[in-house]
Amino acid sequence: MNPSEERRTHWLAPAIATVILLVLVATSAGGANWQLTAMVLVTVAVVVALLHRLLPGSRFFSITFANAIGVYACIYVSFLEARFEPTNRLVEVAAFLLPIIGFALAVYVRRQGIRSVISSEHPRIETRFDRVFLWLLPVTAIGVLNFLVPLESWDPGQRGVWLLGAMSAVAIVIFLAGHSVAVFLVDTGLLFEDFYVTAARLIKPAFAFLTFYSLITIVFAALYRLIDRFDGVDTFAFSGVARDIGFAESLYFSIVTLSTVGYGDVVPLTYAVQALVAVQIVAGIVLLLFGFQAVMRATRDI
Repeated sequence: MNPSEERRTHWLAPAIATVILLVLVATSAGGANWQLTAMVLVTVAVVVALLHRLLPGSRFFSITFANAIGVYACIYVSFLEARFEPTNRLVEVAAFLLPIIGFALAVYVRRQGIRSVISSEHPRIETRFDRVFLWLLPVTAIGVLNFLVPLESWDPGQRGVWLLGAMSAVAIVIFLAGHSVAVFLVDTGLLFEDFYVTAARLIKPAFAFLTFYSLITIVFAALYRLIDRFDGVDTFAFSGVARDIGFAESLYFSIVTLSTVGYGDVVPLTYAVQALVAVQIVAGIVLLLFGFQAVMRATRDI
């Protein structure tokens, strides 16, 4: 399989991951505001389809844009909860859509220039990095202004008007900087594609590492359970209470020990168990070192 064919076969996994991410973001961020949840999902579907039609051959650009909407939705909902509650739900949805519409219009107007970037072979983020983020300055200024204005003393109608005005200003900024933002997303999409191609080739060493990790977890969990059964005394304390350990609990303790987290909710009491814990911690560190070395070797071979 040549590199171009391999690239085409690796877009499905990130697309599925993006859909799952957006559903999680929309349902959790929207909360009781089901209108906003539905609008996030519908907007992503419609705009991504539109962009893919305007910019053929831009699967990863569409995926990157969909992920960007997820990030934007999180920031937007955080601002709503911090400064604009309560506000009319329809106003919140309309305000959410304004910057997305501004970006879509910018892409439509400048589609020829963006298409030329998509057809290029190599990402060129470095050459535009200073210009790409200039639009963040006025957007940040608008965000800071929202915290300076005494919105808490306004009624919901006034807050709604202010929200629409602020998001309209953001939409204008996005429209004016739409070409730079779109080109940045194109470049990021290309890097995103390269990352997934590389990650797909690391499945084997990653699976081998997880297999050994699971085996060590299970072996030590069984040993903890056996020592507890045959030692004749309680070998573990749970939240300060000494008692027998169940196998599910021994698995949990083994995972926590192997990862060297050490929550402290389960405490070994006898010297035998404490010595076994020390051995497992050392084994976990050695496994991480060898696992990291195997992944790095696989990366160099790509």
